[in-house]
This record gives sequence, structure tokens and C-alpha cells, in this order.
Amino acid sequence: MKKKMRRLSITIFVLLVALVISTPELLSSEAKTGKVSRPFEYAGYSFPQYKSYTRSSHFVSMFDGTKLAVDVYLPVEGSNSGPFPVLFNYHPYRRATIDPKTGQISGTLPGMEKFIKFFTSYGYAVVIAEMRGSGASFGSRLDMSPPLARDGKQLIDWIEMQPWCNGNVGMYGASYMAWSQYPVAAQKPRALKAIMPEQINFDMFAGCLFYCGGMFNRGLIDTWGTYMHLLDRAAYIPVSPVLPGPEGALFPDVPVVDEDGDGELTDEIPQYTGGKPFFFDDPPTYSDGKKRQNIYYNGVREHLNNLDARQWAPTAPYRNSRIGGTQFTWTDLGPSDWPDRLSESGIAIYNVGGWFDIFTLGTTRWYATLKGTNPSKILIHPSFHSGLALTETWWAGPYWKYFGEDVEQADQGMLKERLRFFDRYLKGIKNGIDTEPPVFIYIMNGKKWRFEKEWPLKRQALAKYYFEGGNTLSKSRKTDGSDKYKADFTHDSRYGAHKATRWNAADLREGPMKRTDKGRQCLTYTSGPLEQDTEVTGHPVVSFWVSSTADNGDFFVYLEDVDEKGEVYYVTEGKLRAGFAGLVPQEDMLASHSRIKVLPNLPYHGYKDTDYVDGIFSKDNIVKLVFDLFPTSWVFKKGHRIRVSIAAADWPTFDLHPKLSPKNNPSDQANTVPTITVYRDAKHPSSIELPIIPPKPRGTFK
Repeated sequence: MKKKMRRLSITIFVLLVALVISTPELLSSEAKTGKVSRPFEYAGYSFPQYKSYTRSSHFVSMFDGTKLAVDVYLPVEGSNSGPFPVLFNYHPYRRATIDPKTGQISGTLPGMEKFIKFFTSYGYAVVIAEMRGSGASFGSRLDMSPPLARDGKQLIDWIEMQPWCNGNVGMYGASYMAWSQYPVAAQKPRALKAIMPEQINFDMFAGCLFYCGGMFNRGLIDTWGTYMHLLDRAAYIPVSPVLPGPEGALFPDVPVVDEDGDGELTDEIPQYTGGKPFFFDDPPTYSDGKKRQNIYYNGVREHLNNLDARQWAPTAPYRNSRIGGTQFTWTDLGPSDWPDRLSESGIAIYNVGGWFDIFTLGTTRWYATLKGTNPSKILIHPSFHSGLALTETWWAGPYWKYFGEDVEQADQGMLKERLRFFDRYLKGIKNGIDTEPPVFIYIMNGKKWRFEKEWPLKRQALAKYYFEGGNTLSKSRKTDGSDKYKADFTHDSRYGAHKATRWNAADLREGPMKRTDKGRQCLTYTSGPLEQDTEVTGHPVVSFWVSSTADNGDFFVYLEDVDEKGEVYYVTEGKLRAGFAGLVPQEDMLASHSRIKVLPNLPYHGYKDTDYVDGIFSKDNIVKLVFDLFPTSWVFKKGHRIRVSIAAADWPTFDLHPKLSPKNNPSDQANTVPTITVYRDAKHPSSIELPIIPPKPRGTFK
């Protein structure tokens, strides 16, 4: 009996130890105080103290007299009347919209109203400003140009002077709303203490919004450029083919001034006549027949001078190209000298990204470059280009569901995560967000969320998988030879019924991206079945030697997961125009006087006209191509195989090489369709290098 009791006691002790190891928070102060502070979970440190909020609209004059439209949301019905810390959102996507038929005012993005209600309840003021040349603001703009940064600083200086601001300002938002945070923060506004940019690039030229690997991203720019064209002209389209998903409508921006003082704003918008989406009749007419100073009309009319990215971007094919007839080059649009100036600012930065986002590399690059100088964090979730809790959850894509996650719960958790960050740096609440490990990433196909101490992970083991005979992939080089591949310009990496990619991911709804049928259009190399689960977390880098029967060429490389049934799943991708094969220091992407080091250390190709070699394959030249793929965190399961696919096009998303297809048409009989040779021997050890992560020792929880 004593032996049984002893065994039982030992068993209970072991179970308790295991419980403590797996849930260390039971021993923390959280268990004693009821406070919780960890990613997506936050309670007991601050509380909602305001029941509602007020909204007011204003014009704020800039350095050149241009008036920008600003909405201010202030907490009311609470513990006090301020002043408050302020969350600032700055972009060209309309601060709010109005339905001309009903007068209903809504946020441009569905999640923005939720954001405002949440943060004002916790005692934050929220300010949303429209860039010059957008919404109800006056002026015109070149997207992402230096004057927009200067305006942003002036707006923060204005906010600081308002009686409802306590002198502490943070910036938030995703995509363009994230871009604005870096150049504005680089101006070092006195009141700006923290920024939380989500899903934006580092390198404005090669960061894959406009160009990717030196190739023009026509699919994205045509779609985004059309959208911006409509927004900037206050388009009213009750049913819109431009917006993806269930919204299906475009409403005009909310006027700032109620000129006739009747309390109605719909009659301040000129009439849309003849079924046209624009109101640029001269003179404008109004539904109530009254005359006005035409404040709204005159402001929007100035937007007609905006530079259209669909026109200027294709004509600026190099980093040092002058843009749209201005004095600016791509470097001026970013990253310029912002990393240097930010490193001197002390501003706290929380970088948020998605594994299938357009800008995953940018998220990791901003974090790694500034983590040594600024309080910095990074979080990457399994999403496409979507700001959780800022947009509808379906924008995040199908991978949350595919991996068994609740995206609605994550959506709510992201609000709490933003609150954790801004509570710490705008309210001074010591909630531990700055003492936990700074990296929090989702391990796809693996054990879900995990803390890390750095990026890239120090414990990564860089493993080369060599291209081998029989289209195989091997951890050791065994044979010498070469493989020929006739380029297929019809290769198209769009997926599903809605033809979605990571570039237009809101259209992907059916499930994960599958490349099972794409292999026939590519040169592929496939490993044998894996003997154990294999985690790849970091930046894959491909190195291969090629020649071509054409003088020029483009290369697209895909990392794929082949399951036991032969189904092929997209993991990540990279691309390079061969003429940019030469390597230059990453710091070349910065302004010439910059001193900071760009991290992580990855292959970089400069992309200036002086970096490009036209006719690089002429005279039977064999060229080494080295480039990185988008960072990822993916577990290849035991029994699955790793596949690398090489293509010569991804049309129509990316333009074909103009020397091979001058009309950018894969079916044009005048095209030059090359045969490509990939070499694999001792002198040309073509391979892909994968960052393999060994399992953490048992008993660790982070």
C-alpha cells in the first residue's frame, strides 16, 4: 500500500511539474493579481472607462497653405474629459465615407469603426487625416513622396498643440497607413512616442509593390492604381467591380464643411449626373439647388493633378529613375534616410506582418535593421495583405481556417495587442510587453505560435538542397549534368476560381494555394520523402547557374510542399530579372549619406540602370543567379517532399521581359521563347539553402 501511495505521489509530482513547465504563468504575478499580458490576451492593466465618443471634422493648413481634412474622435461619458494620448492614422484611403442616398457615415475600412470604438473606450483620442490629393483634402500628390512625410509631421505638431492631447502620440495602420509611419517618424515629431506599422515594405522599388526582382508588378499596380484613381475623384459607384468581396460599392468621402448649416452633409456633395461616377460638371449643381463656395468640389478637383501610378511606374524601371517628371527617385519614396533618422529617435516600433503578405520581407527587414537602436517587436501571423481588426476578417485569407485557427478570435486579440503596445509607450503602463521575447511568429503546419529572441533565429541550420539528376533535390551533391527547360510564358501563379495570388489575396477564399498543376509549366526538383518533420523558418536563398538561347530572361522560383497524395502546396517564392544578377551591398538602397546597416544580410541587386546588364546571356554566357525568397515559417511533415519549381514568367501579374515579348503577350508569334539550361556540377553546384530549425529541447515553453 505504501509503495502504491509513493508511486501515486511521484506521479502527481511529475504531473504538477509538467503543468508548471507548460503553463509557467501559473507561477507568475498574473496568477496572483488576475492580470494577463501576453500576445492577443490583455486584462487587468487598463479598463474601458468611456461609454461613447464624439466626432468632429477640421481643415489643417500645411506649410504651403494646402488644407488637409482631419477627423477627431474624443472619448466622452467617462472618468474625465482629458487630455488624452492620441492614436494617429494618416493615409489617402478616405477618413470616412457617406452614402449619398441615406447620409449614413461609415469608416473607409469596416474595421476602423471597431478600432475607434474600442480605443476611445480606453481613453485614447483617435485622429484620422487624409493626405493631400485625397478624400476631402486639397492639393495633389505623388504617392509616397517626401512632401507627404512633411505634412505628417506638421499634423502631429498640430495634434500636440490641441487641448485634448496630453503630448503623447502613436501611429497605427496597415499598408499605406503603415508606410506613412516610417517617413513621418523619421521627421522626429516631439510628441510621437510609438508606431505600429503593419504589412509594408522597406525598399519601395524592389519591395514588390511596384517592382519585384526588377520586374514590373502590373497586376497589382493596375488594380491598386484604378482604385486610387476612383477614390481620389470621389467616385460614387453603388455596385463596384473594383472592390473585392461583399462590399461591392464605392461611396464618396465625407465633406468637412456643412456650407448651408442645415446639419446635412449629403447636399454638400455635387450631384452625379447622367449616371457618371464623378461630379466634375462645371459649374457643380447640388440636390437642394443652393449656391455654395464649392469647398468640397474645389478640393476634390485639385486631385485631378495627382500623378497616376499606372502611368509613371512602368516608365521608371530602375531605382535611380526619375519619377513622373519630378526630381524624386525610388530611394526618395523609401527607405531614403529614414532608418538612420529613426535610429536616433528612440521611437518604439511594433512591426506586424503576414506570411503570405506582399511585404513580408519588409516587415522582417525593418525589425532586424532597427532592433539594436529602438525598442522593437515583431509579430507575423498566417495572413495575406490584411490588417487584422482593421479590415473584414475574410481579407486575412484561408490559412487561419486551414491551420485550425479562429480568425475572429485573432481579430479581437489584435485589438488587445495594439492596446498592450500603446498602453506601455503612450500611458506608461508597465505591462511586460517590453520584457517578453521580442519575436512572436506563427509556425505554419507546426506547433502554432512561438516566441523567439531574435530574427533570423540564431539556432537556424542553413542546409543546402542540391539540384540533381532526374529532377531530384538532394542534401548532398551526387551527379554532374544539366537540365533544359523551354520557357512557358503562359505560366500563371494565380490560384482558385477568383485567380488570386499573394498580390491580390482578398480574392482567395477556397483554400490554400496549390501548385499541383503548375509543375508541367516549370522545371522542378523534388526531394525524397522526409524522414521527420522539418521546420523551415527564415529566408530561403536559391543559387543556380543558367544559360539561355535568348540574351535576356526572367526567373521565378517557388518553394513547395508535396504531400503523400502528390498534392503540391505553395510555401513561398522569389524572383529576379537575370540582367540584375550582380550583387551590391544592401545599403545601396538607402540615401547616399546613410550610415546604418541593413539587416538581415541577404543578396541584393541594386536595381539601378548601372547595375543592369543587357544581353547577359549573349555569347553562351553561363550566369550565376542568387536571390532570396520571401521569408516563411513552414513545417514540412514527415513523408512529405520538398519541391523547387523554376519558371520563366508569371503572367499576367508580372510583365514579360520587353526584349522577349515587346507586346507583353505570351501568345504573340513574334515572341522570343528561350530554352534555358540549368547547370549542376562541381563548378556549378546549383541549390536552394533552407533555414532549418532544430526542435527546442523538451520542457521549454517559449
